[in-house]
Amino acid sequence: MVTARDVMRTDLVTVRPEVPVRDAIALLMQHRISGLPVVDATQRLVGVVTEKDVLRLLYEEPGQVTSVEQLMTRGVRAFQQDAPLEQVCDCLMANHFRRVPILDGDRLVGLISRADLMPTIYEVITAGLTE
Repeated sequence: MVTARDVMRTDLVTVRPEVPVRDAIALLMQHRISGLPVVDATQRLVGVVTEKDVLRLLYEEPGQVTSVEQLMTRGVRAFQQDAPLEQVCDCLMANHFRRVPILDGDRLVGLISRADLMPTIYEVITAGLTE
């Protein structure tokens, strides 16, 4: 059985809740990613801030939202690292988000995006064609 641990990325770019919004936006642009996990000092996942969250700033008064904590999405769907990859795929297919955090307990240890699944899917269909 393939698990989340087998596919997850561990080279994570994260942000703390108290970080200024402008710094989070700069990280999104610098790393060319569409979302950042938000973690506390112990790497516990507390939310995620995405490009979609940032778009909401266009409707706010300038200076009203200053920290990631004010902008982030809370109650993020996440999976334990031993979860079957099929569960992660089902979640990504059923929802509009592009990534899911992977946890060890409540500590962030990885991330799986739709793009991260492409090599695994390619291997599966390629193996099926050669059998």
